[in-house]
Amino acid sequence: MTDSHLSNRSQSVGELVTLVRTDRDAFGQLFDRFYPLVFAYCVRRLLVRAVAEDVASEVFLKAATGIRAFMGTSEDEFRRWLFRIATNEINAQLRKSIRRRDLLEEAARMGVIKADVSTSLLNEDAVFDWQCLYAALGELTEREQSLISLRFFAGFQHGQIADVLQMKEGTVRVALSRALEKLRERLHVPDGSRRTPSGTERGGQ
Repeated sequence: MTDSHLSNRSQSVGELVTLVRTDRDAFGQLFDRFYPLVFAYCVRRLLVRAVAEDVASEVFLKAATGIRAFMGTSEDEFRRWLFRIATNEINAQLRKSIRRRDLLEEAARMGVIKADVSTSLLNEDAVFDWQCLYAALGELTEREQSLISLRFFAGFQHGQIADVLQMKEGTVRVALSRALEKLRERLHVPDGSRRTPSGTERGGQ
């Protein structure tokens, strides 16, 4: 495969994934395509842009180092693999409660977290203070934070989350429901307004 062929922007992601284990140019193109998604996910979890940039860079450094062990052949497999690395790196950053508190305080100081921001994470009609929301998320377990973040910040479906976190899909559904319930309790969401982000009542499909 020539450099000129690899530089063709019409080349599918699937083709690049097939080449990525042996061709640095293919990895570079995948970096260009996936970095914005990974970075956005890091920002939503870590709040402070500079910290998110460092973590996103570390994600791709680890991906480049471990690419020969990656056995996937499709765009979706590559994306799930990257987000598994990203989730692990983010959790490592947040593992110490003092680090989480520092990030939250810095984000509030910089105006990253704004009050009166509507979110469909818990209730499509409710208005929440993002600072309270992130503080409540920080009270959940590492797995619960990962479940909620992958579902609502990264937009992953249950099956994709199962692959990223190496859980069974049924377990993901149950654990995510319980994590959302715990988050609602910490934010004192009234029983009558408990809805999923899709607008269906709690317990619905």
